[in-house]
Amino acid sequence: MAATKSNTTINNLFDDSLTDIFCKLPCKSLFSCKSVSKHWLTLISHPNFHSLYLTHQHTLFKKIQSQGEDPDQPSFILKPYNALVIAPNLPSLQLGPLENHLSLTSLDPDLEPANIVPQLRSVSKFVFACSNGLLVYGNPRPRYKCIYNVRNPLTKDSLKLPSALTLCDHAGVLVGFMCDPYYNLEKQNSSVSIVSTSQRRFRVVRIPAFSDMRFAFDVEVFSSETGKWKRFPLSCPQGFACGFFLTSSSVEYEGKLYFKGGGRVLVYDPYDDERVASVIELPRGFGEAYRGCLGVSCGRLQLSEFPISPSSTSEAYSGRVWELQYCGKGEETRWELVHEFCLPEIIGPLFQQLKALEVEYERGCSRILAFHPYVKDSVFLKFGDNIICCNLLTRRFRVCKYGGLSLLFYPVIPVVLPWWPTPIPSPPSLER
Repeated sequence: MAATKSNTTINNLFDDSLTDIFCKLPCKSLFSCKSVSKHWLTLISHPNFHSLYLTHQHTLFKKIQSQGEDPDQPSFILKPYNALVIAPNLPSLQLGPLENHLSLTSLDPDLEPANIVPQLRSVSKFVFACSNGLLVYGNPRPRYKCIYNVRNPLTKDSLKLPSALTLCDHAGVLVGFMCDPYYNLEKQNSSVSIVSTSQRRFRVVRIPAFSDMRFAFDVEVFSSETGKWKRFPLSCPQGFACGFFLTSSSVEYEGKLYFKGGGRVLVYDPYDDERVASVIELPRGFGEAYRGCLGVSCGRLQLSEFPISPSSTSEAYSGRVWELQYCGKGEETRWELVHEFCLPEIIGPLFQQLKALEVEYERGCSRILAFHPYVKDSVFLKFGDNIICCNLLTRRFRVCKYGGLSLLFYPVIPVVLPWWPTPIPSPPSLER
């Protein structure tokens, strides 16, 4: 008896079977699947599918974390920009060479002045901040009103904002960015589910830099709900000074923006109508503020000092890491020292090889660029023309070569790719 040939194809599978297949695909492939048919488009676009897909990714991610070793996560500088891309090692982001799938091209012509020299061209494409996988970049040139863009580097969706209210000057400007997440974790008994959020909004914050201590200063805030910039005075009863702008950048943590300035960290909630900011003092014994890096690792706010001091050969490559501790209601927060380290002791014989390759103007200018968002105790260091991802506890490390925009003075913005790309909220009267 001849075997009966099955007529089943992917086109007539039940939705449950299609969903199971789609949950195992990279998100980039899912975007392509949307164009196959209206049925696929409807299925993939539904919030219920997003919840199933993200819950599946969360299960895989927890399995990777439980292995107890540093996962082989992609991380690289998005050349020629000052952005350090960090992606979890998950099927949703298995895109082959990830650098080929991320882009800040197709910039507004205003960001590409014809008279700028090639060596400085990348400065006109400056990344200021990142929130939930979206970047804010713009033109930081002095004596110009900065034009900011919000962009998803994975989907290449982009939104141009109106020009800022004031000119940039040589002191620079502190820029913060906060965008609501596309999804949230919800715990129900022993299980975890991930649901997409209904609220879509973001804020871009500008603080024109100043070096003197002030207890009130102007802040400019762009609201996605209104599609406009608004300037107002921000009260800071404890006082704040921006300090050295070039190595300062904002950090988003638990619904607030943190700006590291001269000896203090400014804490500001851009959604709070009270317009009052607070400060956190840097740890006692902290050296020069511009040698510090502020960031978030495994859900905790951390601060580094590296190098500790350029006064001696050994200290020039030594560092410390603190973690912010909350002491209780009504009590002041405090910094707890969690790591003291010496880079030559961690990377061993390779240290002398890398040091010999340092160009003269970069000697002694190594610094921590960012904290690893998922791997505890891990940091990214700049050493000459190399970036070292180093676990300060296990002393495992890897080195990658970097060439492009000089990272000597500019802040490096960690770009943490989410498991599902965040849509850009559309302000009224603005077109993408």
